[in-house]
Amino acid sequence: MGTNTDAVPSIDQIPDLPSLEKGITLLESSSRGAFHALAVDHLLLERPGTAWWIDTYGHAQTAPLADIAPSRRVLKKIQIARAFTAYQHYTLCSRLLEDPDYGTLATVDRDDVGLIVVPAVDGLYRDDDLDEDESERMVVSALARLAAAARRYECPVLVSKARDDEFSAPIDNLVEERIECLETDEGARFIGKEFESLVYPVGNGMLQTTLTFWKQILEAREPAYPTPITAGTIQEVA
Repeated sequence: MGTNTDAVPSIDQIPDLPSLEKGITLLESSSRGAFHALAVDHLLLERPGTAWWIDTYGHAQTAPLADIAPSRRVLKKIQIARAFTAYQHYTLCSRLLEDPDYGTLATVDRDDVGLIVVPAVDGLYRDDDLDEDESERMVVSALARLAAAARRYECPVLVSKARDDEFSAPIDNLVEERIECLETDEGARFIGKEFESLVYPVGNGMLQTTLTFWKQILEAREPAYPTPITAGTIQEVA
C-alpha cells in the first residue's frame, strides 16, 4: 500500500464509486476506508436515509469516519450499535426486525432506514466460547435476519467478511451483489457484476488508500450530492 498523500482527483472528472443497490452487498477489500467511503457516499446520494451500523472490532471509529466525510453534516445520519460478543451481535441483527419501542436501535426512525452496515459480519461467531454447531447456527440465523431487514426496509445491506473460508460460505450464498476493491498501479479499481470503475491514478506506481485518499474522492464527488443535510454528529445507541 502506498503512502503518497499529494495526489488529488482531477477537478474535471468526478471519480466513480459503485452504487449500493437494495439487498445484501459484500465488499471485498483490504482497506477499511473503501468500506467507509461507500457508506458515506450512499448516504450523501440517497438521502433522506439513516445508516444503522452494527459494528465489530472498531470499524466504526468516529475519527476516521469524520475524517473521510466531505462534511460533518452527514455524520448525523450514521447511528452505531457496537457488538463485542456473538450474542450481542445476534441480538442487534434480530432487533432490526422487532417493534420500534423495544431495546437497542429503537431510537432510529424505521421509516428513515437508508442503509444497514455490518462489517466483519462473521467475525464474532468464530469465538472460542461457542461450539462449532452453535456458531454455525447463529451466523446463518443472523444473516437471515439481515436479509429480512433488507426486504422490510427495501435498502442495501453492506457487509464484509472477517475471513474468507468455509465458515463464511453462507455469506456467499446470500449476497446479491459483490464489490471487490483492488489496489493497482493505476489507482483503486472497483469490480462488480456489471461494472468496473477506476478511481484515479496517483503516479509513480504507488496507490494511496489512506483516509486522506478516500476523503479526496468524496470531496471530488460533492457536486453530485444534493443540498447538504442538517448538521450533526455520529450517534451511538446503547
